[in-house]
Amino acid sequence: MENGNSKAQPEKKGWKVNFFDIIIIVLVIALAGAFVVYKNHKASSGAAATKEITYTVEITDLEKNTEGMIKKGDTLVDKVKKYNIGTVESSKFYPYEKSSIDQETNEYKMSEVPDRYSAAITVKVECEDNGASYVADGGFPVRVGHEVSLLGPGYSGSGYIIGIEREDA
Repeated sequence: MENGNSKAQPEKKGWKVNFFDIIIIVLVIALAGAFVVYKNHKASSGAAATKEITYTVEITDLEKNTEGMIKKGDTLVDKVKKYNIGTVESSKFYPYEKSSIDQETNEYKMSEVPDRYSAAITVKVECEDNGASYVADGGFPVRVGHEVSLLGPGYSGSGYIIGIEREDA
């Protein structure tokens, strides 16, 4: 007997793989794969061909003095995210009309709002086609019905994209 101890020393066991270890390993591999796919997608999307498109955005509820401020060549940016959304090609002003209910006939009618105007601004921009929409500088989606909050030199407004013209169509 060694040391007067009759009990045998327990063997030291190595690392055992359990269910939670497998989950962690799978998650790490999935995250690494997602990172590689994301990086490859970003690199390939940078090489995508761009095309120049012209779209029209209607902004509403403007004051009369705004008409002289919107000029061809003005660079427009998104008020919120500061995307470059294009360059003004032309603009057309007309009286602002708002939907209201006629109390006598109980029908909705369009009526002019005094001293307020709307503008249809034609904008030209370089875009990539991602399949669902055109995407301008920095990720601004250009598609009909998309809400736009634009900022130009000395003026701003909000409205919707009401038309798109493609150069290849």
